[in-house]
Amino acid sequence: MWLIYISTRFARYLADAAVGNMPADVIFSLLGLSSLGALSILLPIGAFLAVMLTLGRMSSDNELTVMAACGISTSRVMRNVMLFSGTIALMVAVLSLFVVPDVMSDRYELQTRAKMSANTTGLIAGSFKESGDGDWTFYSEGLSANKQFMENVFIEIEGKDKPLIFRSETGHFEIDAVTGNKFLVLEKGYRYEGNAGDQDFTIAQFASHSLLVEKGDAGEVRERHKAMPTGELLERGSARDIAEVQWRTSAALMTLLLCLMAMPLANAGPRQGRYAGFVPAVLLYIVYSNLLGVNRAWVAKGDLPTWFGGIWVHVLMLGVLLILLNRQKLRRLISQYKYRLSNK
Repeated sequence: MWLIYISTRFARYLADAAVGNMPADVIFSLLGLSSLGALSILLPIGAFLAVMLTLGRMSSDNELTVMAACGISTSRVMRNVMLFSGTIALMVAVLSLFVVPDVMSDRYELQTRAKMSANTTGLIAGSFKESGDGDWTFYSEGLSANKQFMENVFIEIEGKDKPLIFRSETGHFEIDAVTGNKFLVLEKGYRYEGNAGDQDFTIAQFASHSLLVEKGDAGEVRERHKAMPTGELLERGSARDIAEVQWRTSAALMTLLLCLMAMPLANAGPRQGRYAGFVPAVLLYIVYSNLLGVNRAWVAKGDLPTWFGGIWVHVLMLGVLLILLNRQKLRRLISQYKYRLSNK
């Protein structure tokens, strides 16, 4: 799964670099940060499938039956599974609460610098460049050594009523950390508005002037929020912040419950293969993870109380676990109930 995730990310970064949205020299740095950030998501499903497939093989080969005959009870097997899943859950908790936010923050900053570098890299010194819609015309006499700053910048904007011209000594791109809006910041220059010779022609001198180049989308805002430290989210305490904290803590609880659910799912019946419970296990994981995602959205919007949103999904899955562990007893009770109804 980790290799599949890395391969998908690598292909996406290569596509961005091919169209000029990202410098090629940051691909492997972003890939390393993305791989670390994905561990809190991949470890729960990886531990779940590992326990289920291991116990499924032991069940199909009658090893669990032999172990029971030798005095190794089911409760002892469950203790070993809990020890393994508890260790993985502790690792997931540390990753999701402390490590992953810092990694995602570094990735966000690196992507931001990469986007700004890509915008300036496309500017060739001494030549004009038009914006995608043709309303803006850029000119830069040269670029700095790190390709982050433009020197002797000239910009012409075709307005509806009056043309607008900017001239500055330097210019660079900035991205707002909260909204994701991309700005072109000009420093030490002049702003000319109107047609030469008109009475309303104005000239203004500025030390710094910001021009909105592109509005940030909702995805950038969500990425920035995911990168916030857990302590800062708790201090802010809004519904959206609490929903993010609950999402991070849910990964550890999900790891523990899924590994325990793997025990009854892996207990294959007679003449059933070791992969008999694989499809139900995958469906169970999909339902569990989707319920957590829905709960996260509901809590963030204020549709659910924060205290209720933090427990109801796990309580529901705990009920499913109890049903799976006691399904033989439930079947006997249902059979006895049907027998009594038939004799009345």
